[in-house]
Amino acid sequence: MQQNADHTPRRIRAVIFDADGTLVDSMPMWNRITYDYADFKGIYAPPGLSKIMNEMCLEQCAAYYRDKLGAKGTIEEICAEIAGMAAEKYRTTVPEIRGAAAFLQALKARGIRTALATASDLSTLTPALERLGLLEHLDVLESCTTIGKSKEHPDIYLKCAADLGAAPEECVVFEDALYAVRTAKQAGFSVVGLLTGTYTEAEAGAFSALCDRCIPDYTAFFRELLPADEQ
Repeated sequence: MQQNADHTPRRIRAVIFDADGTLVDSMPMWNRITYDYADFKGIYAPPGLSKIMNEMCLEQCAAYYRDKLGAKGTIEEICAEIAGMAAEKYRTTVPEIRGAAAFLQALKARGIRTALATASDLSTLTPALERLGLLEHLDVLESCTTIGKSKEHPDIYLKCAADLGAAPEECVVFEDALYAVRTAKQAGFSVVGLLTGTYTEAEAGAFSALCDRCIPDYTAFFRELLPADEQ
């Protein structure tokens, strides 16, 4: 496939999107829930806990609360409690990343298939996707929960690509987390980074260096993300 100067594929067959911080602006909510849940369980939440949790799937977060911080309950019970705290916000108030629905619609109009690759619980997240007009434009939904591995492993991206009938080199992954970008790149995917996270200067430099392109949101997608000869 031909490449642009930024190394994203000139012709793509499929696009894979993370959800939190990439399609929906939910990271502020999750950062609050990290500490609200600790308060709910009556346990100490150390500084930087939200950053640790942001690199985990829901089951890993539950295990961390239980095994490292002393929260009572089974993994399943803790997962249900955390998901319950997020469910109402997803259903009612979490907004899209600007331009996300319009960008998904534009991809669909061009025959480019799309997948969601999320570390969040799909049943909790889906109401937000539906409310924001995102769900109808996604062909495949996959979660780390059903895959059984976090985004420290490439399995979820490879499964999405296979579901979409595309090889990694024919796909572009949209992500906002440094560790997930690193995983996708090592698996052979081109990556567009969403500059929606909170990084140290060193982390921001590493993020930009790994991504083939970085964008603040999707509002300029016709000019910046789709080839000029496809507009």
